[in-house]
Amino acid sequence: MLARAHAMIPVVRARAGAAEAVGRIPEETIRELHKNGLWRINQPARVGGGEYDFRLLTELAQELARGCASTGWVYINLAVHHWMLAMWPPEGQDTVWNENPDALIASSVIYPAGRAVKTDGGYRLTGRWPFCSGINHSEWIMVGGMVEGAGPDGGPEARVFLIRTRDLTIHDNWDVMGLSATGSVDSECDDLFVPEYMTLAGNATRGDRTPGTDANPSPVYRQSVGGLFPHMISTVLLGVARGMWDVGVESLRERSARQSGRKVAELVPVQNRVAEAGGLIDAGRALLFANFAESLAYAEAGAVPPVEAKLRWRRDGALAAKFAGDAGRGIFSVMGASAMTSAGPLQRPMRDLTAGLTHAHISWEINGPAHGRVALGLETDNPLI
Repeated sequence: MLARAHAMIPVVRARAGAAEAVGRIPEETIRELHKNGLWRINQPARVGGGEYDFRLLTELAQELARGCASTGWVYINLAVHHWMLAMWPPEGQDTVWNENPDALIASSVIYPAGRAVKTDGGYRLTGRWPFCSGINHSEWIMVGGMVEGAGPDGGPEARVFLIRTRDLTIHDNWDVMGLSATGSVDSECDDLFVPEYMTLAGNATRGDRTPGTDANPSPVYRQSVGGLFPHMISTVLLGVARGMWDVGVESLRERSARQSGRKVAELVPVQNRVAEAGGLIDAGRALLFANFAESLAYAEAGAVPPVEAKLRWRRDGALAAKFAGDAGRGIFSVMGASAMTSAGPLQRPMRDLTAGLTHAHISWEINGPAHGRVALGLETDNPLI
């Protein structure tokens, strides 16, 4: 799987300009990902999936992002939902996979963006959800909503709803400076009925048994969605930074300084910047991989990970993203004025990296204090962790 993804790096890099121009991933790339078996690596084996662990998903996304940030972003944002769907009630899983086991699923699990009321057999859902990456390639989407009066104290309950994209109004409003080809448009519905079995309570994804556990008993599907979610974003950014490192180092090996004529590769400041950027990327990967191993160990033991661990994983996801940003900016700066040209190979990944770093789930200002307060003996302020 890794070799197949690696082989696609030059292919998606060559398509990145055209993808950005139209605001979506080319259909050829979507088909090739299907052909290479990369979409279904986390899908349960009982429906023909690979049932591989979460780490492999992130490694594949990193490889793709080395060539095109938007491709890596859309890949992980759609492929991860085979992992999440395995946590759903079996009837919901069967509704999707019996119809098409290759179905792609987008998401915008922003709970306040949707509101729902309980009704016979399900819910009536209304909302408008931003940042629906890859929805134009997807038959389904998972969206968040707050169910009125369904919480244990009579307040709202956070719930995820799985609905067909054809039942939504899609707003073509994605006009951005980076990650343009992700097609992260808005979607909307009004008073849409969603059956109970096509929904999942937000607190069912904390790293314990789920409604899908009996159908899919693998520990892979008992891990915390919220605890690991930032890793999805930071892993793409680490891939982007690695792609910039690849291109930058190859160029720097052959370049000469305009003023002195010296080989750029002989300059100690350049050597230092290249080493630092590579170290930051490797350190970010190591952080994420250690967390995946710890998370899986809890699941294999049948234990719910403590809140401190999940918030520490989120902290590390944000820190890895910081490392990626620092590494990418370091390579970009050492390339000199040529890095700024519109035709240059680093301007698009630099914009993509900058855009990706704005994602709230990898914000250090959010995730750093969230772990710090628990480490200092205070209660968590994240009710869904």
